Amino acid sequence: MPTARAARKSVLWAIGIIGTFYLLTLALGFGAAALVGGKAITAQDKAGNTAAPQLAEALGKDFFGGDLGGATLLAIIAAVAFATILAVVAGLTLASSSSLAHDFYANVVKKGAASERQEVRVARVSALVIGAISIALSIFAQSLNVAFLVALAFAVAASGNLPAILYSLFWRRFNTSGAVWAIYGGLLSAVILVFFSPVVSGAATSMFPKHDWQWFPLSNPGILSIPFGFLCGWIGTVISKEQDEEKYAELEVRSLTGAGAH
Repeated sequence: MPTARAARKSVLWAIGIIGTFYLLTLALGFGAAALVGGKAITAQDKAGNTAAPQLAEALGKDFFGGDLGGATLLAIIAAVAFATILAVVAGLTLASSSSLAHDFYANVVKKGAASERQEVRVARVSALVIGAISIALSIFAQSLNVAFLVALAFAVAASGNLPAILYSLFWRRFNTSGAVWAIYGGLLSAVILVFFSPVVSGAATSMFPKHDWQWFPLSNPGILSIPFGFLCGWIGTVISKEQDEEKYAELEVRSLTGAGAH
């Protein structure tokens, strides 16, 4: 972004668009339940992932010229969904592979001595491995509702990221040790709770419905893992002697004014 003001404006637009999208999912869900019916939706897909296309087809038939209108609106919605999924998957793959190549391989493994060609090669291999793992996991998760999986991913990410971000902005004593504790404590607790939840085993809609090792009763771990991430961040900060008042003051000025953002 050319200026801090432009960056803040872009963030506000992004938040508004994302918020509107998630509010519309409620309308789509209730609309599909009213116009299509729960039985018709689950008859086509037990997880309910085809609710939006079925709603589009029903609306097309009722308001846009019968079967032709239904097929047309269904095709439009399917194309939008495919493009959205492709963009999200591509963005996540690029972000994760570049992070592994630059942040982990170049700075941690090679201690900053990696060449640009080596980083590109590691990024390509990482993208391939991440894609293969994602495809393998998606095979087991194909019976799960996509909207639920998105909420689950947000909960796992928030368990590690939210404590570190809020502590960095509002706690003067917060330090590197606290950030590491918050990120890994929240992340690991969320992953462990999900693994032992009905999402993975013990229910008819689980990833492994024929097995049962679940003991955590909730499908989403956020209510416990996010507070645990805050607790880990506090513990990591308290037991560490690291403290830099000047760094916090600089970060506070940047967060409030945008100075030095470009």
